[in-house]
Amino acid sequence: MHSSPPRVSATSLPGSVRPAEGFPPPTRWIRHALYGVAVFFLALVTLMLWFVIARPVQVLPRISEAPAFMLTDQDGHWVSDTDLRGSVLIINFAHTRCGEQCAAMEHSLLAIADALRADGRLGTQVRLVTISVDADHDTPPVLRAYAARLNAPAPEWIFLTGSARELKQLIGGEYGVYYRVNGETVDLVDLRVVLVDETGLLRAEYNGARLDPAIVLRDIGLVEQEATSSDAVRPIYEAAHLFVCYPR
Repeated sequence: MHSSPPRVSATSLPGSVRPAEGFPPPTRWIRHALYGVAVFFLALVTLMLWFVIARPVQVLPRISEAPAFMLTDQDGHWVSDTDLRGSVLIINFAHTRCGEQCAAMEHSLLAIADALRADGRLGTQVRLVTISVDADHDTPPVLRAYAARLNAPAPEWIFLTGSARELKQLIGGEYGVYYRVNGETVDLVDLRVVLVDETGLLRAEYNGARLDPAIVLRDIGLVEQEATSSDAVRPIYEAAHLFVCYPR
């Protein structure tokens, strides 16, 4: 009879590796890793939901680059959009013969100017800009007289005009404000006010007929806070843009 060869365990073979003691099997490590990933994503989703609902930081949308222009002010000087960079601009479109149609918008703009002048921001940090739609009538001397009537000196409030073609291209073509000029008659269908930030980005649009000074002043404050935020806070503002944390 032949005897069977002795059994040799894997641990007795030369060069064999004994499983390390005190460590859980690989499947347990995988479970722990998956659990950690799930907890991380749950915390991330919770943080995102809180950010969207609580809105710890609010921002105005970055709508687009504001249209470029080169126009003439009430003193006969050339003024371009780049000349006004560094200031927040409240731009409206009107004309000096607008009368009752523009009365509510004019009253609101005066209230905004008074508030900004009171805290020393008008003319430096913030400027008001009125672009006339009536090229033939609203010459620089007419605009200067209109500014004097409103007690709106430059550089606090700038009144601009240009050729009929330039104004139509800028106001009607670029800003999309509809108006008609037929001889002495000016039909300004769309009363529009816009906010342009210090870098030249269009950030807000308002209905001039129902312009609320409190909302405009709030929006100016939001733009200024974002512009002056530190590098450490900048990612929070970018997150606010990402999650559309706009004022209600």
